Order: sequence, then C-alpha cells, then structure tokens
Amino acid sequence: MSKFNNKMSFRFLWIGQMLANLGDVLYTVSLITMVYKVTKSVTFMSLVPFVITITALISGILAPIIIDKYKLKSILFYSQLGKTLFLLGLCLLALDIRIEFLSILYFFIACISFLDGWASPARNALVPSLIKEEKLVKANSFLAMSDQITQLIAWPIGSLLLVLWGGPTILWLTFTFFVISSTLMFLINDQTVSEKHEKTSKLVAIKEGWQIIWDSKQLRTISIMNVLETLANGVWIAAILFIYVEQALHKTEVWWGFINAAFFGGMFIGGLLVYRYSQVLERKLGQTIMWSSFCLTTLTFLFGITSFAWFALVVSLLYGLPQMARDVAEVTIIQKNAREALLAKVYSARGTLIYGAFGISSLLLGYITEHYGVRITFLVATILFFISCLLALFNRRDLFHPKTSKNAKGKAG
Repeated sequence: MSKFNNKMSFRFLWIGQMLANLGDVLYTVSLITMVYKVTKSVTFMSLVPFVITITALISGILAPIIIDKYKLKSILFYSQLGKTLFLLGLCLLALDIRIEFLSILYFFIACISFLDGWASPARNALVPSLIKEEKLVKANSFLAMSDQITQLIAWPIGSLLLVLWGGPTILWLTFTFFVISSTLMFLINDQTVSEKHEKTSKLVAIKEGWQIIWDSKQLRTISIMNVLETLANGVWIAAILFIYVEQALHKTEVWWGFINAAFFGGMFIGGLLVYRYSQVLERKLGQTIMWSSFCLTTLTFLFGITSFAWFALVVSLLYGLPQMARDVAEVTIIQKNAREALLAKVYSARGTLIYGAFGISSLLLGYITEHYGVRITFLVATILFFISCLLALFNRRDLFHPKTSKNAKGKAG
C-alpha cells in the first residue's frame, strides 16, 4: 500500500507542479502585457519580472525558518493555496485595471513570488521520500523534462490566448490551474519523518543549508560552478537575445522566437536522453557535470561568433542537451548528499545563490551589451563558463569521488 501511495503521491506532485508552472508563465505573460497597455512604459513593464526575482530571492533566504516548522507537504499545499488566493485578488483587480492601482498589482505579484520561493525547494526535497534512491535520476529527469515541456508550450500558448482572449481571461484560466494544483498538493501522502532536535534560533535555521554546502567539497564545487554558470546564462535572457538576433544575425524578431523554441526543444530532447540512459548517468554524475560544462563553454563561444542564423539555431538546440544533463546530475547529487530533514534547506540556499547571481547577471550583461556590443557579452559568458569548467577539472577528485560528510544521509548528525 505504501508503494502505491508513493506512486500516486509522486503523480500528484508532478501534475500539480506542472499546472502551477504553466499558470506562472500564463499570468506573467498577461500581467506584463496589461501593465504595458495601461502605462505605455517599458520600465513599468520590466518591473514585473524584477519584482518576481527580488521577492523570490528574499523568500529563499527565509525559507529554512518555514522548513523548520512545517512538513514539506504542508509547505507545498499552503504556499500554493496562498498563491491561489492572491491570484484571485489579481483577477478581480484586472476587471478594472488603472494606473493608480499598479502598486496593489505589484504587491500581489510580490506575494505570489514570495510563496513560490518555498515551493521549489520543498518539491525537490520531497522527491527522495517518494522514489527509491536507484531511481532518483530517472525521477529528476522526468520532472525536469516536465518543466521544460511546460516552458516550451506555455509561452506560445500564452501569446496566442492573449490575442484571442485578452489578459483578464488568461488570469482566470490561471486561477483554475492553481485551484487544481492546490487540490493535488493536498492529496500528497507525505511520509517523511521530522527529526527531533533541539529548538534552534532562526539564524541557525537559515545557516544550516549553507553549512551543508560548505562542509561538502562536492557541493561547494558545484555551488561555485552554479554561480559562475548562472552569471554566464544571463546571455540567454530575452532582451540580450533580441539584440543578438538583430545585431549579430541581422534577422527579425521571428528568429528570436525560433532560437528560444530551439533552446527549450533541446532541453526536452536532453530530458528524454537522460531519462533513457538514467542508469549510466547515475554512475557518472560528477563526470556528467564536468563534460557538460565543457560543452556549454564551446557552444556559447560558437553561438556568440556566428553570423549564420541556421547555425545559431542548431547551436541553440544543442545547448539544451548538456544543460539538461548537468541540471539533473546536480539535483541528484544534492539529494544524495544531505539528509531528508535538511534537504529543503540546501535547496533553498542553492536557490538563493542562483537568484542572486541571475539578478547580477541581468544587470551586468545588459550593461556590457548596451555599451560594448552583444559579441563582447557572449565572450564574457564564454570566459565565465571556461572558469567553471577549469574549476570542475581541478576539483575532479572531489566531484567524481565525494567523501561522505557529517551531513550525509545516514545516522550522522
């Protein structure tokens, strides 16, 4: 019965998260468009993703305090329920959206993003309790593939529905997705056992995930690589890619859409390959990360120097393959390195690093693109990837053959 419950719970988890992710994209598309129609200002429009990133960063820092108090299923359910209620407020506000109501709109967006910052570490930390350890790579690749399919279909569908229905109607559709997602989160059977430990201060709770990363040479190496590669991945944000298509490829925005679609298509194909060869990847997680980093360095350089649109399209497709393999390998290594009780805190610390690095990357690479040109931006990204690759090479012993730390799974701690 337990095996059946776990199987059903995993199904509820991935379907619920897929609907939540689909809703996140749809409501972002509709809000950005609605804000622009009301204000005619690119600055106000760009505040939507900015508010989402900043509040998610703050949420990631504070998440360990919540993780200390509640079970993972409760965090998933109540965060999604809270998102649903705030989205209802947005739906009602959108019925008569005016410029004087924008501060309320940004407040609702911030609240939704803040709650979303708890959901991601909770989801990833819950997976090992529902799946056998030898099937973690397969489960993680399946979830990652599901996320990429959602991204692949959500943006074009969102754009199409925006033309057919308009922003307010899309918000109500998103509300429906959030209601179903909340229900599925409630149905998850969480059998994780909370560890009994002395009551710790909020500062100690926040520090625990960071301490685990620091104590494990493998996690420390991967985290530094994450920061470097997230800084480099800023070249893939929509604004820089738009300039790249215009200045480097001398093409229209149609090719901007093609390249984005090719990237997500490559991620999807990568997910299928990782899922198919999960047993091979399971034995070579460290090697996968190192070689993926090398491939990303090479592909970023080729993408940045070409002036041929079709070649750029192929490189964009290929880029998704090592990106997916690396992401799945990293998630699996983290799940193997920390006890279930502390896993969500490790994910929250990792998420904080990534959000912070991405925020810096967007500003830094945007400045470089504006003042020095998009070719230089891709050269900077290539150098960052190359440094990450060298880091993996110099620390390959820890990356390939990690030592069990005091925070590893087991009786330690």
